[in-house]
Amino acid sequence: LVGIKTIVPRYVRISRVLRDIPSKFIIAGCRDSLRDVIRQRMSREGVECKCIRCREYGHRLQDGREIGEPHLVRIDYEASGGREVFLSFEDDNETLFSLLRMRIQSKPIPALSQKLDGNLALIRELHVFGPEVPLSQQKPEAAQHKGLGKALLHEAERIAADEFQAPQMVVLSGTGAREYYRTEFGYSSLGAYMIKKL
Repeated sequence: LVGIKTIVPRYVRISRVLRDIPSKFIIAGCRDSLRDVIRQRMSREGVECKCIRCREYGHRLQDGREIGEPHLVRIDYEASGGREVFLSFEDDNETLFSLLRMRIQSKPIPALSQKLDGNLALIRELHVFGPEVPLSQQKPEAAQHKGLGKALLHEAERIAADEFQAPQMVVLSGTGAREYYRTEFGYSSLGAYMIKKL
């Protein structure tokens, strides 16, 4: 597992690391968190996991790691017949403050029942890490409400229009975020999606 965690791409999130041995059969050592056991071993070997979870701002803040100023990072890769654009704000130590996943594809989404001229740009995920902060509040140590998500969305819209000539942006959005896309960015609802002409 240590070997796998050292080669995982930076745009992948390892959500769970489970132990198949029931805790009642463990005589010594950590009883339930295989992730902690692996982290300790990686630390002894001087290697780090680069997955999203291991680089998240909130986790690194809790661990007492030094946090620097975030800057925009872009990774493009091919997947399932389309192109993925992974945008993030990270510091020089690769601490992950926020991310956006955008898919560019030429085939339409059946649920939208629209004819597609050109490429489709679909934002599959937009996330700012760290402690959750209500919209009306500010916390100096929090990554939220500092404009990182907004900057990622604007950059994704620019990339979709300028580099891929996508006529519109489609966002797969949770119910709670739809009003934010509507009022802050001019998106409109279409079924489970938010849509904006570019």
